[in-house]
Amino acid sequence: MIKNDQISEKKIIAIQALMRSCTAAEAAEAAGVSRVTVYRWLQQKEFQAVLSERKNDLLEAAARKLAGNLDKAIDVLADLLGSKQPNVKRLTAGMIIDHAAKFNEMQNIEKRIKALEETIK
Repeated sequence: MIKNDQISEKKIIAIQALMRSCTAAEAAEAAGVSRVTVYRWLQQKEFQAVLSERKNDLLEAAARKLAGNLDKAIDVLADLLGSKQPNVKRLTAGMIIDHAAKFNEMQNIEKRIKALEETIK
């Protein structure tokens, strides 16, 4: 893991801008450097590593937040199954079935990947 004191302040500002889905030109402006400099940084392994680490941190935080609200979302769908409106019940039931099928498919893919990894070892 690369610490903030191992990378320049301008690079950190550019990374933060890129994390906000800014363009390289916008990141350059935020960091007070030229666009060419940001493109050069994007080719550097250290810069790529920090940017990748920050993206992974963001994705992990988002996944934790989603997982934390999963029970609530399931409860909402379960409540909608009891709706008096037939269309709401039908759409909710279809949604639950679709998600259950996708979940099952993902589990099967994961099992197959693990089996392949074991075979390769």
